[in-house]
Amino acid sequence: MEERELLQYALEHGMINMSYVQEQIEMNKRKELLEKHPYKIWEGKDGKWRTYFPDDTSDRVMRKRKTRKELEDLVCEYWREKAENPTVEEIFHEWISKKMEYKEIQKCSADRYETDFERFFVRSGFADKHIKQIEEDDIEEFIRTQIAEHELTAKTFSGLRIIVKGIFQYAKKKKWTTISISEFFGDLDISRNTFRKKIKEKEDEVLSEDEIPIVVDYLKSDPTVWNLGVLLTLQTGLRVGELSALKREDWIGDILKVRRTEVRMKDQSGKNTVAVKEFTKTESGMRDIILSDGGKETLRRLVNRNPKGEYLFENSSGVRIRGNTFNKRLHIVLKNLNLHHRSIHKLRKTYCTMLIDAGCEDSVIMNQLGHASIETSRKYYYFCNRTKKHQTEQVQKAITI
Repeated sequence: MEERELLQYALEHGMINMSYVQEQIEMNKRKELLEKHPYKIWEGKDGKWRTYFPDDTSDRVMRKRKTRKELEDLVCEYWREKAENPTVEEIFHEWISKKMEYKEIQKCSADRYETDFERFFVRSGFADKHIKQIEEDDIEEFIRTQIAEHELTAKTFSGLRIIVKGIFQYAKKKKWTTISISEFFGDLDISRNTFRKKIKEKEDEVLSEDEIPIVVDYLKSDPTVWNLGVLLTLQTGLRVGELSALKREDWIGDILKVRRTEVRMKDQSGKNTVAVKEFTKTESGMRDIILSDGGKETLRRLVNRNPKGEYLFENSSGVRIRGNTFNKRLHIVLKNLNLHHRSIHKLRKTYCTMLIDAGCEDSVIMNQLGHASIETSRKYYYFCNRTKKHQTEQVQKAITI
């Protein structure tokens, strides 16, 4: 017989005393609750039993009862209530811990969630609320208040939304709440006009077609490892974290394999640190970039400069160059050329704009950028960078009436 069949047979023939089993279960639960209690239980000179409990207004508060059993009952009741009605902050940390344990998110994502939780939940006091006392109206009030007080953009709100959904989906799974957060967000009516609009000037987003050759000539004329990194970004559309994590083995003929990225995270002491992760930012980021002749020439220069290094970008001491260094380098280059400041991510957008203007197929653009959807490329990465003269000629040619 299998174990289940044996158990069923024993129950049907009265071989197991269910009352005794239930009693043992309750005793074990009581023991577990008492073990959670961090304070000593003692008998005073007056014969009454005492212990401390955690308190919101002070570190702890004393409670006493006539018998030890009465006091232990109080302790069990307290920790049972805590277990069945945790605070939003307790649920958040348990949810994040589980996602990390199951490798659903990386450490850098967990750090970002922690930062947002502190900003929105802790500072507003919502983190201290117990889950069973929260109703849908409370959630809506919290969300609308955060949008208004922090003047959130639609993109920033999406980060807040992820955490709210995660907390309440986890709480429902644990049977701490009956609120269906998916239905809640489905019914939540927030106008897009509510969010702060972030106006993007094309001068801030891409290099113009007459700026590109100026920047390229400057970088090629002074081929330091940092300048070559900036140049390779413009020639490949790499994310700066992907750039700084490149290895010699990633370059194979006409192809540059993107297989890892640099990530920022907090160490055990809470200090920010960086590391190379053997996976890209997204699944679609794992890609083989088709190299232009210019890109291959830049890679040849890099390999010649550092033929034995593990990473393509290393300083004179053999230490990998971090991604933010290339951002700083681009700032200096543009300043020296008296050009408008742009971050190195804007070179990635410039690369995308060049691909689209050249008439590349959607599938090629998606692969080169590591985007899962062409809509991402066209909506967020494409900006007209033609000169005014070129644009005027196009309009004049098109409009003949």
